[in-house]
Formats: sequence, structure tokens, C-alpha cells
Amino acid sequence: MVILCGEYLPTSLRINLNSREGIDNNILKKIEDLEDVNNLDVLFIGSSHAYRSFDPRIWDTYGYTTFNLGTSSQTHLHTGLLLKEYIPRIKPSLVVYEVYPDMFSNNGVESNTVFLSFNICYDQMKDVVLKNINVKTINEYIYASYRRWKYPKENILIELDTTLKIYRSRGFVENKSSSFTEVNNYKRGKMLESQISAFRANLLYLKSLSIPFVLLRAPVTFIEQGRFPDKEKYDQLMSEYDNYVDYSQLYELKDSIHFYDYHHMNQKGVEIFNPIFIKKLQDSDMLEAQLED
Repeated sequence: MVILCGEYLPTSLRINLNSREGIDNNILKKIEDLEDVNNLDVLFIGSSHAYRSFDPRIWDTYGYTTFNLGTSSQTHLHTGLLLKEYIPRIKPSLVVYEVYPDMFSNNGVESNTVFLSFNICYDQMKDVVLKNINVKTINEYIYASYRRWKYPKENILIELDTTLKIYRSRGFVENKSSSFTEVNNYKRGKMLESQISAFRANLLYLKSLSIPFVLLRAPVTFIEQGRFPDKEKYDQLMSEYDNYVDYSQLYELKDSIHFYDYHHMNQKGVEIFNPIFIKKLQDSDMLEAQLED
């Protein structure tokens, strides 16, 4: 029934099966660009706050080769998949791991849909599906498996937005919007133990490869601060790591000027934030020490 629905029903009647419809597939261009990358200075990874916050072009001007492997609503389970898939080959000298609080309470359904729809880390996704029992995720896995069998040589056309949100290069998506959009001020639930465990496992994996990392909370607007109900638990978790940097409230940024919604910077904000963070890393010798090696 799932396969028949995926093949013949319109999207409006497939509430629990997206199968690419309405899903931004810039991730395919990101993976394609990653094939040409080796021996990075810095790898950025995390949710949309990663791929909308770190602009490799700015880092180029400081002499650092970088790549942005952030994806929409990337939970720590999915971060782990990407790290294990690509870290051994690209061998970054430093990983900047973006740790937006909501991703600890996210059940991963959106990322499951994206990864399965576009065959990202497909072989490892089976374990994620089994650990994260959800009707929509199971449907996506069934249909994705069928599609891989039915269309083994399928070429998916990459659609790059050329309006306000533009895929530039090396994983970065630029937002030129100068207007601030008020989105629903919803609240997430409590932090999930499965995501906390995955987060810790990701850090242990990086340590096992002797790859230094920085945990970073990207800038957000002032009003965004009140959305997360598990703030104390999040703060306690981050306090365990000396290399955690909190830029959630950066006084150089103004809500209505440097953000296009409650929790994403526009390009004006990115151009202010990146040099500040680069200087922070330089002052702590994390960048120079790695480049000298």
C-alpha cells in the first residue's frame, strides 16, 4: 500500500509520505561538492544554523579551507551518520559542531525523510529507522527501498534556489533577505536521551580519531531564548565541555537587521559573525595549531 501510494497518489493525499515533494534537495549539491574535498582545515556540521551561519568564502579570505555539512533539522543521530561517512576521507583539522538546543528534543522525522528521499547514508539509515519507530519514517524507508530497487540508476535533478536563498558553494546557503519574518513562536519538548547519547557518541568518535572540535551555539534573536523549556539541562550538558562557545546573544547583531527570522541570520549577520568567531579560534590557537601540523 505504501508503494502504491507513493507511485500514484498526489502529495495532498500522502500526509505520512513526502518522498521528496516539497523538500529542498540542496543536500545533493552539498554531497556532490564534498566529493572533491580532501584535507580540510575546518568542517562545519549541524542543523540549518550551521549551513546558514558559516560562509566558506569569508574563511577563504583568512586562508582557511572549509566545508559546511549542515543539513535541515540535523539531529545528533544524523550528525553521527555524516561524520562516520565522510570524516575518514576528508580528514578535517578541526570540526565546528553546531549545537542548537532544539536538536536535542527533535525526534528526527524531518531528517529521516531528507536522508531517505535522497539516499544519504542509506545503508546506515536502517538502524536509525529501527531506533526511531515512527509511521512516517517507516513509510519513507519502505518507499525509498522500493525506489532504489525500481530505479537503480536514477538521476535526481538538483534544484538550486536563485531568489533570496541561494546555494553558493561548499555547503553554504546564503540568505539575502533584509526583512524580518515572524514565525510561530512554538516550543519544543524536553531533551531526548537518545539524542543526548548520540551527541556524546559523536564526540567520542571524533576523539577516537584525534580530531579536535569546538561546540558552538549560533546567534539567534533575543525572543528565541524563551522557546526552549529544557534550558537548565542543556546548559548543564554544555558545561561539561571546555570547548563550548555560546554566541546565541551576540551584541553586535540586531534582531530586525541581521536576522531573517527568530533564529537564522541573513547575510549581513553572517558577515559580522564569521570574523568574530574566526578571531576567537585564532586567539585560542585552535586554528593556527592545527594548520602548523
